[in-house]
Amino acid sequence: MKNILLAIACLWAVCISCSDDTKIGAPDEILPDYVLPQGDASKEANDRILQIFETYSSYVLYNYTEKDAFWTQTAAGGAAQTYRAIMGESRHVDDMLDYIYDIWLRFFPEEFLKKGGIPYRVFLADSIYWDRGWGKTFYNYRVNGNALIIGGMNKDLAAMDAVTKKARKNELLGAMWDYYIAQGLLVVPDEFYKDTDYGTVPTLPYLGEEALEAYRKRGFLPSSYYNGIPEEWFWGDYAWTQAKENDLKSFLYNLREKTDEEVAWFLDNPEYELIRKKWNILISYYKKEFGIDLRKMGNTTFE
Repeated sequence: MKNILLAIACLWAVCISCSDDTKIGAPDEILPDYVLPQGDASKEANDRILQIFETYSSYVLYNYTEKDAFWTQTAAGGAAQTYRAIMGESRHVDDMLDYIYDIWLRFFPEEFLKKGGIPYRVFLADSIYWDRGWGKTFYNYRVNGNALIIGGMNKDLAAMDAVTKKARKNELLGAMWDYYIAQGLLVVPDEFYKDTDYGTVPTLPYLGEEALEAYRKRGFLPSSYYNGIPEEWFWGDYAWTQAKENDLKSFLYNLREKTDEEVAWFLDNPEYELIRKKWNILISYYKKEFGIDLRKMGNTTFE
């Protein structure tokens, strides 16, 4: 009986609180994180930035606070280590928008960009560096959560040579590919790994032509080049504990960064059948599933 009376009392209290005499205030206004246009860039540049936001729900920002873009870290020893993002002059925004399109956005289809291919915030900066107190380390980009900071918005941008621009393209595309994988926007096809033996650590010497030929026939490519000399990821026992990851990275490196002429040495070799198979698996998969042309990335040179 007591429980019934308690329930009736609670119901009566609710009815009183919802009577006509009780006024519900207006809902709080939800303000945008940033107001566009931001500043005195050209009308064309501001219109392009607004169009990016309306199409992809991503802010491209050239007027912001450093706290927005980065945070301050302190070293264990107590010395200040601060990331800095220095804003550029707004008269360079037009060139910067062209730049990020040329080295990044044009390689991804609109539908992919709409699903998160452009991070929520893209900060355009003159320069980015890490101030360690005793010296500075400069960066061309930094990824920070769901934000991307891209440096270079200054008078030197319009005069950038083709070699530097290609290097910046390769660097940023590699970083964004890792970002897309981490965000779940891209995945790796299982078929790529299917025919490759990652468990048998080579018994051959790590150096020498015989060893290299054995690795190629097993389907492995170099992971980068140093002064024109290929760097092989499989030198050393430790690398084989991460053989799948190293193998994938080496293929994506060559797919994204090397022209058809530069990869002919292994694609035209009939003894490297497994390399060609894995190469074509990745090209076909990313083009079919995501509309991304990896070889367009590799063959773009800005000459």
